Amino acid sequence: MVINNAETDRGGNVFVVIVAAGSGTRFGSSVPKQFLPLAGRPVLLHTVDAFASALPDATIILVLSKEGRQIWNGLSAEYDVPNALLAEGGASRSESVCNALSLLEGRIDNDSVVMVHDGARPLVNAAMLRAILAAIRDKDIDAVVPVMPLTEALAVNDGDAVSPTPRENFRTVQTPQAFKASILKEAYEKSAGETMPDDAAVVSRFTDTKIHSVPGHPQNIKITNPNDIDIAELLLANPLLY
Repeated sequence: MVINNAETDRGGNVFVVIVAAGSGTRFGSSVPKQFLPLAGRPVLLHTVDAFASALPDATIILVLSKEGRQIWNGLSAEYDVPNALLAEGGASRSESVCNALSLLEGRIDNDSVVMVHDGARPLVNAAMLRAILAAIRDKDIDAVVPVMPLTEALAVNDGDAVSPTPRENFRTVQTPQAFKASILKEAYEKSAGETMPDDAAVVSRFTDTKIHSVPGHPQNIKITNPNDIDIAELLLANPLLY
């Protein structure tokens, strides 16, 4: 029997789906946020590099819009870009993930692991990636998500009133989220294209799979607002923070 070692696991039979098909409309930029410059390189390239470095044997699948594919092809000519398969972006995040899973048909087996990550999370931590992979390699675990405890007080909104509620039982959920490939495929087939907030929600809704968790990382921020670029720049410039 082979014992998995998180420190030496290079990501064999792991498929990393990086969803990066957004248009950037809500961000307020003419360029999709995943292609904005961050410390001299596009946001998305930081994201891809993080996985290629931590899990060099994993297969990376980039889900891009038509415009995004053109931008990525330009980046490939300008930068040293890790190898990646390209999947077509859909009208929703769920559709984009479905397109990536379709591209993997015939490549994945019952032992394959699929990680799904937001392209706009460029500061994903290598230690966290290995912890997620170590957990999902367990034969009794089919789904793993990184989570963070809440730091603010929590209340339920009811019109113009709020009802304070204990925060101890709540967590924020990050990506990447990892699944045994057969479980994720089953969930999306049953979802019939229904839009859900993330992959764990799809798996929880359409299968009886228990979602396990590992600690997330406070610096694993998602680029959502223009100020997030400044925050990410600061973190990249201070390795002790990142």
